[in-house]
Amino acid sequence: MLTAIIADDNVAERTYFCGLLRETQKVKVVGEAADGLAALDLASHLRPDIAFLDIQMPGPNGLEVAREIMTTVPLTLIVFFTAHSGYAANAFEINSVDYLLKPFDAFRVRKALARIEEKLALRQVNKRSQKLNKLALKSRGEMILIDLNEIVFIEKSGKNTTIVHTVKRDFTTSQTIGELEQQLEGNDCFQRVHKSYLINLNMVERISPFADNSFVVRFAGYKKDALISRNNIELVKKHLNLA
Repeated sequence: MLTAIIADDNVAERTYFCGLLRETQKVKVVGEAADGLAALDLASHLRPDIAFLDIQMPGPNGLEVAREIMTTVPLTLIVFFTAHSGYAANAFEINSVDYLLKPFDAFRVRKALARIEEKLALRQVNKRSQKLNKLALKSRGEMILIDLNEIVFIEKSGKNTTIVHTVKRDFTTSQTIGELEQQLEGNDCFQRVHKSYLINLNMVERISPFADNSFVVRFAGYKKDALISRNNIELVKKHLNLA
């Protein structure tokens, strides 16, 4: 059974949400908080699978609490809830699993839990794929393992699409570039060089000035290019022993 904490300053809504979770028989609520500081304390001590956070609460708000949890307890998944739809963009920028609007709906709660289960299952695949030197990619309903040596670069394309460019073909996925970056964490061959690009340094052939705030990177034997932001160019040079 999954463990969770809930942070909401409205006691009645918090109690009702706990009841919805109990009905699913999939989640055990191990802690409740009425403000941001208490939520952070619960997260650090209990290290739950999920943190359900109200965005508008006293102390650090839900967005600030989520950022801290993702740093100190990175395995805890975040689900936001609020009475206001205007925070959706902020919530997904933080890479939350879901965003629930009040009043709570049992169907949406079950849907959020399904997303959480999918995320946790993918995490297990990721662990195995790292041992195999592969990237685990969810694409068009399939789970695909891509050899890391075949990846040229990864590109954010639009709001909900990421493209993995390989020497053989391109793969599209709804996984964010941030999620794929997490899979590749610890592999020095891959570097996030721009908000929209993550590159395989072993594939780099040439780097040229492109505009005031960026550089274009070209890859050996590959026609498509990527961009490097000016803030990241020195780090790239260091990794390529060009500094």
